[in-house]
Amino acid sequence: MTFQQRLILLVTGLVLLAVAAVTMTMAWTTRAALTERIETEARLAAGLLARGAAQSRDIPQDVDALLSERLLSEATLTAHLVALAETAKMAPRAINDRLKQIAEAGGPDEMWITDNRGRAYLHNLPGPDPLFGQDAKGGPRHGAYAGLLNRSPVSVVSEPAMENGKLMKFAGVAGVDKPRIVQVGADVRRLGDLLRKSGADGLVDGLIATRAVEAAWLLDRDGRVLARGAVAADGTPLSDADTAAAKAVTPGGDVTVRVSGNSLLALAPIKYAGPTPTAASSSGAGVPTVAAVRVAYSEPGAMLSRQMKIGGLVGIFVLALGVYACMRFARDQMAPVERLGEAVKAMEAGRFNPLTLNEAAGRDDEFGRLSRVFRRMAMEANAREETLDAQLVMRGAELETKSEKLAAAEQLIEEEQRAARDVQSGLLPRQLPVGRDSQFYGILVPGHAVSGDFYDVVELDERHSLLVAAGVSGGGVPAAFLMLMVRGAIREAARPGVGPAAILTHANERLCGESPFNGFATAFVAVYDRAAGTLVHASAGHRGAARVATDGAVQYLSEAGGPPLGVRRGAPYSEATALLTQDETLFLCTDGVLQSVDGHREPFGEARLAAALAHSRGMSVRDRTEMVLRTVQAHVGADGILAGDLVCLVMRRLLPVTETAEAV
Repeated sequence: MTFQQRLILLVTGLVLLAVAAVTMTMAWTTRAALTERIETEARLAAGLLARGAAQSRDIPQDVDALLSERLLSEATLTAHLVALAETAKMAPRAINDRLKQIAEAGGPDEMWITDNRGRAYLHNLPGPDPLFGQDAKGGPRHGAYAGLLNRSPVSVVSEPAMENGKLMKFAGVAGVDKPRIVQVGADVRRLGDLLRKSGADGLVDGLIATRAVEAAWLLDRDGRVLARGAVAADGTPLSDADTAAAKAVTPGGDVTVRVSGNSLLALAPIKYAGPTPTAASSSGAGVPTVAAVRVAYSEPGAMLSRQMKIGGLVGIFVLALGVYACMRFARDQMAPVERLGEAVKAMEAGRFNPLTLNEAAGRDDEFGRLSRVFRRMAMEANAREETLDAQLVMRGAELETKSEKLAAAEQLIEEEQRAARDVQSGLLPRQLPVGRDSQFYGILVPGHAVSGDFYDVVELDERHSLLVAAGVSGGGVPAAFLMLMVRGAIREAARPGVGPAAILTHANERLCGESPFNGFATAFVAVYDRAAGTLVHASAGHRGAARVATDGAVQYLSEAGGPPLGVRRGAPYSEATALLTQDETLFLCTDGVLQSVDGHREPFGEARLAAALAHSRGMSVRDRTEMVLRTVQAHVGADGILAGDLVCLVMRRLLPVTETAEAV
């Protein structure tokens, strides 16, 4: 927007503001008077509906109480009848026939008798035997009555609810001869129709018939609509905001009003002469506590619209007059501003000519001083731009050289990673032991960068095997070199009769004395006796070694051992012994499995690993390993990070210990 346009809008805007202020004051004053009258009528209608609802409360409550007492009496009689029939050793079919005769002769519509486990084996209706449990989705005759089996409570009465197209009310008592549930039910649809005609529905229909309101509702403390009516058949229901306002009405308070769309909603608390609904029950649900009426609220808006139209016509006339006067004044004063604007556009396009501002710069007023300052700044900016262009060319050449060097470095790193990967994959066992006593499986899922993790299985003799899972710090070629040293040191010390602690001690001395890198390694070493099922193991700061029982219980085996290899020369290592029975599994993995994180940087951890191992109960070693890896990858997701290589070594014992010991 130009300065000339702003000047025109300023002058005309002030006049329009005065016209609008007078118009709005008159319109809002009239609207307030109409609103007050409508609010008074709405408050009166809501108050009348609330007083009528309070007076009609006792009828449904008394009828429901009498019906509940009758159903409890019938349930008690049914309990005694069934107890006597079973004492007389009547067959269940004969008892069911008697129950049908009682129902057809005017007794309860439904009768259900369960055993001590909640199965309704006696009933007058055909069909399967339902199970009365804690699941409330089974229907009103199921979930709420499970406590009767323990006589806690001894009787239950439920509210009427729709079931199989009928409005049913149920009552139940505990068995008189043994733990059981005795439940009876009656169809109360006709009784409900009678109560609606003489209760809340009748009040609402009577108020709607006067056509003084658009719609009316009766709600309970939870905001549920108990009765409603509207002048139009497709009346707009209560919105969520209206329901929330009704729930917030204070019992015993005054009538409140609020605007709801194009209508006015009045909310009146129902004041009962006796106990309040919240005192009579835990929440007052099902008892009318709020009366709501909706009245038309369009008249104040229509009046305000007419006043605004009149004010708008006056404003248009004032605007036209002001624009004409301002344009004549601005035409003489805005010429230097237009020249300055043209110079700014030329400066942006890179074709500024200082001579175009000579006329404007020759003036003695503020526009002249502004033109002279702009011309000097524009000339300085052009000179600075030429200098920056030259520097940009030089920086571009330097950036291209650095990019070439970076590409060469990345290629060198890729070659190192490829070489380290070849070393890592070449040192893994080509074939794992096979036999009828045990089942082995190992896998390495490479990460983005080589981390030096590996597993190994060494056959010490016909009876003993050495199992190794190790991880090396760092990555690339140094990690691959450390992997070679750790693997070679462990294999060098692996002899029949040499325990895991001695093997780790030897590997630690080699790594501390001969490693050219400041790295370390974690390892889990175990000597497995295939005949006896014993597992002698030791850990060098390694986690992820677990014994999985046949029932899915997981026991981590990292309590015996010492610090990581290569950290401290002469460090002592201890060992422990575990026994693997038939179908028990030894699961080994490296830190890549445990330390992989999701998008929130939460590691996979030992708890999730234990859950995955327990969930894979009964699977083969290959299926169990693949399930764990899928669980890790699902935890990482698209936003997480895999913490290096994923290495797993799994061994499952197939023969029982007793059979193996006898064979040896």
